[in-house]
Amino acid sequence: MAPAQDVRRRDGDKPFVSDPELNFWSQRPRAFLDAWRMRVPPGLTVPPRQAFTPEALVEFLPYMLIIDMDATRQRYRNRLIGTEIVAHAGRDTTGKWFDEIYSEATQDGHHRAHQWVLQHRRPLRVHGTMAFVDRGYLSVEALVTPVSVSQPDEIDQFLICVGYGELQKYED
Repeated sequence: MAPAQDVRRRDGDKPFVSDPELNFWSQRPRAFLDAWRMRVPPGLTVPPRQAFTPEALVEFLPYMLIIDMDATRQRYRNRLIGTEIVAHAGRDTTGKWFDEIYSEATQDGHHRAHQWVLQHRRPLRVHGTMAFVDRGYLSVEALVTPVSVSQPDEIDQFLICVGYGELQKYED
């Protein structure tokens, strides 16, 4: 049985563009990259999730997502969504699996980004618009970072920090 789908799911989404070179235009994801790098233990490539306490992330929390993976690493769930992300998206999808809320095109874009991070074991910048929630006039960029929870240097979750661009005039 297929999961229930959000009625606001979009079928004509444009996928995010990946940028492994990390050419940011938004200060917030750039600053989060520095915070992520400071928490990578010597000799490892992935910091532990425990190093990212709410107190250490207070300036980022409204713009953060924590993404869980299932055991196959092929299905993703929003564990936590910051308040500014909810406000920009116009909905709170905390606790929802991506296949419950996103079109196949949007899922594919997220999947490619997450799989890239799993394979390369380093952060990835993605950018595009928020067309997947009917806000194609709003530019967005995000830093997708791996973190470990269960064992040192094992990628179990993604921490994502989002930055938003200026509103663009929408033309019909």
